[in-house]
Amino acid sequence: MDQTNQAETPKNKALPLFILLFLASLALSAFLFFKYAKNAATIQQQSEELKLSYEILELDQDSILNKLAIVEQQLQDRINEILAQEDLKEDLRQQLVAKSRTLGAARSKISRLINDSEGMASSSGAPRNLLEATKQIKHLRDSVTSYIAKAERSQQNYITAKDAAAKSEVLALQLLIANDSVTAENQLLNDKLGATRLLRVIAFLATPIRDRRGTIESTDKASKVERIKFSFLVPESNLISKEDKDLVIRIISPNGSVLTQNTSELTASEDLFSLRESITYDGTEKGVTLYYNQKEAYTDGAYTAEIWHAGKMIDRNRFSLR
Repeated sequence: MDQTNQAETPKNKALPLFILLFLASLALSAFLFFKYAKNAATIQQQSEELKLSYEILELDQDSILNKLAIVEQQLQDRINEILAQEDLKEDLRQQLVAKSRTLGAARSKISRLINDSEGMASSSGAPRNLLEATKQIKHLRDSVTSYIAKAERSQQNYITAKDAAAKSEVLALQLLIANDSVTAENQLLNDKLGATRLLRVIAFLATPIRDRRGTIESTDKASKVERIKFSFLVPESNLISKEDKDLVIRIISPNGSVLTQNTSELTASEDLFSLRESITYDGTEKGVTLYYNQKEAYTDGAYTAEIWHAGKMIDRNRFSLR
């Protein structure tokens, strides 16, 4: 009798455990089912919302392709108008040609996005592609329009500076002719003309730049700056001697110190400089680009860049980093 009870005891203990595991598996199955049903409902709702947006906007391939063609043509026409200017800055011309190529590449990318939607006509992928294409067309139009506006302002500033330099040149020549008439006035006129014999520059710019995936771009973030790019034009002149000209560039940091890489031979703060270069001047207009490299990180704040020739500051430009 005792042996029979001992044999039945393990069976009685296993039954509740089996029932417990069975109930747990049912609960897990129910949880997974409801979670899947909820996710499916969310996806279905998003799909319906996307289709509704697609229907409201009445998007279709032909209308978007036509819109893309119109936007590209309008932007290209504006670029061509600037390129047609005879007195266009050479560096600006190169930038506009590059922007024109970028415009063509963007058009091809958006066109592929629109055409890919043709094979998705029965799914939510088609309206999603067309909505994305519409958004990219707007971004392309806005970004290129903004760039063109900046290019036009830059060209206008260049023309204004060049006209001012030409007027100064005429005045200097007039003073030089009058200087020969009276010996007593000769010294006075020479003093006044001293500044005109200095090398003159226009459109002096200091631009913080970095190399981003092989493309040089400007940046105002101190931690991202790799070099400072200096660009300027030396205008045509018949007064300035044709020879090598020594130029000095000083970058004044936010705390008032001069950024420099070599101070071993300098004894006074006014002798500090960031960059020293020699250019060959032949009397014709000359575009110059220089770069300043610094190992230490830049700090936030406002910087001043000064360009000096023959011991006199001939121009300056400011930029800020954050």
